[in-house]
Amino acid sequence: MKSQTGQCACEEPGFLNCGIRGILVALPRDNGARYVERCDTCERFESDEAACKEVVCLRGGKLGYDPDGVVVWLPA
Repeated sequence: MKSQTGQCACEEPGFLNCGIRGILVALPRDNGARYVERCDTCERFESDEAACKEVVCLRGGKLGYDPDGVVVWLPA
């Protein structure tokens, strides 16, 4: 669903906007890892893992998982 500005929710200003359409990235945890999710509104990526791979490709670092198996980005 697009907002009144015509942007997807993932493009709206805020803490989760990482500047890549279709991807939401949380603020860094204590260890520097950042949770990554695909935007469920525009569904540009088929999974959280695919979204994180795109972040790694564009920004560097590596894809990882927290102890519960949730996708995280480990910036370089």
